Amino acid sequence: MKFFIFILIALSSFSTIADSKLSIDLAIDKLFFQRPPKGVGKAGTLIFTHANVDNNGILLNINNVNNYFDSQIFLRPTFLGFNTQFGNYGFALDDKSFFNSLNQTELQNSKIILDDNQLNLSGEYFTYISPESSIKLKTFRLYCQSPLPDPGSDPTTNSMMTNCFNFLTFNGNFAPNNQSASLLYEGVNNGDKMLIKAQVKSLDIRKTEMNLNVISANTISNDTYFINASSLDLNCAKDEDLKSLDIPKIKKACLNRLNIAPLKVNMIDKVSNSAFNLDIKNIAIKDKIAYLAINNGSLSDKSSTTYIDNILLNCKKELDTDLLVLTQVLRDCISYSRLSISEVKSTKPDKKDSSIKNIILSSTNNALMIRAQVKFLGIKAVVGISGSISLDEAKKQLAIKVTDTKLPLGINSVKLVMYFLKKVLISKSIFIHNNIITIQF
Repeated sequence: MKFFIFILIALSSFSTIADSKLSIDLAIDKLFFQRPPKGVGKAGTLIFTHANVDNNGILLNINNVNNYFDSQIFLRPTFLGFNTQFGNYGFALDDKSFFNSLNQTELQNSKIILDDNQLNLSGEYFTYISPESSIKLKTFRLYCQSPLPDPGSDPTTNSMMTNCFNFLTFNGNFAPNNQSASLLYEGVNNGDKMLIKAQVKSLDIRKTEMNLNVISANTISNDTYFINASSLDLNCAKDEDLKSLDIPKIKKACLNRLNIAPLKVNMIDKVSNSAFNLDIKNIAIKDKIAYLAINNGSLSDKSSTTYIDNILLNCKKELDTDLLVLTQVLRDCISYSRLSISEVKSTKPDKKDSSIKNIILSSTNNALMIRAQVKFLGIKAVVGISGSISLDEAKKQLAIKVTDTKLPLGINSVKLVMYFLKKVLISKSIFIHNNIITIQF
């Protein structure tokens, strides 16, 4: 009895087992743990079907017939105990124990295999709740494999947590015909409340890379900003020395060597009453350059929708730039970027029959050059614009100052170009005054 209960602590706190020759095969009907109000007292129940344990050659096989071995869990500051009708068992907890940060956890219809070489956990339902965050999984399988030890290495450093960050597979293989695992995360990110829902087809972590395939994902930030994505296929770099759940380190490595296959994204901002829809062909980051290809996209507000087709972009990407922070991305792109857009159009009626196509833009050290094919009053012409571009991070505004133009027949008129742009760039997020275009984001 003592040995099969140890798996719960070994699994949860990722204890070192490399030198103990312990293997456990445990089928759980239900495990429920909830921290008592003052950290002392009854803490839940454990109901299992069978347990097979090999501890240094000592074998223990238990079939829980008629629920004889069902257990009541109790907790003390440095002690975790289990009460059964056949006796009581318990284990000492140190100051760094997993249970000191756990509020609640639950497993239903689950199977655990743990030995020197692997952690294999599959289940119908799993929850983990701490003071800062919570994770809920449904119909999932998680597998971690121990690497071959390096010659002369200390086996006690071979913790299951380290193993999982070097060889992990997570998917929906809970049942033969199950295609994905359901994930729900709630927590706080940089002071913002975050909710993430996803149907995960697979997640594979290896020594130097990660691969993620998500069928669908929804993100809500502070109940005001919503992101919906589908068909996400991601590959990115991983720090090979990663040994703990270090989110900044994980994100930094991933966002400096990244490739994302076709992806559809819908973003809604309830504060500004605006929405983005993007059909993304590819996103890649390599050697401090970010590449983006978009089949089409749209920006909508209360008054109109602006459509953009066939976007190709590459711009500078510093190692410390967070691609999830738009102001940092724009700051890099202003210093160096190349952009082409097939067409920009608006749903707002335009009696002048105006349009803008084949846009080419380049920015180097805030100096901006634009070339485009425009249509106005039935006349088609190629127009060139030069000027400067600047970013106000506090106001979240991008400002383009037009200083020179090139028009057909040798005409040079900044005022004429700005007049035309007012007719074409119709959006509450875009403001034009004199020779300055301001974009609010």
